[in-house]
Amino acid sequence: MASKRQLAYYLQRIGWLIVGQSGAFTEEMLPVIRSNECALVFVRLPELDTSIPEPFLDALRQHPAVVVTSPYPHHLFSHLNLHPLDFLTEPYSFERFTRCMERYFSRHD
Repeated sequence: MASKRQLAYYLQRIGWLIVGQSGAFTEEMLPVIRSNECALVFVRLPELDTSIPEPFLDALRQHPAVVVTSPYPHHLFSHLNLHPLDFLTEPYSFERFTRCMERYFSRHD
């Protein structure tokens, strides 16, 4: 199991998308998701009726490493047809986040 220090090191090493969040999709964000600049994308879905513009949904569906977080369970978002690397139901523990990052590194490191 990874330590907090190891995770911090690797999270600093990978590309982070911090340009926006659900409900705040910007024109600058879409090309970043579509490019190789962003190795890992976190998407927070705060509500069941969260609206994601179709171009962003398409980009997220094609991105190899999307992690979705939400206070609601994964199956309630099946209508979005997202197949994320992982889905973290909030609140999630550090151990659960660690497993998510280990899954990412096992596939992309």
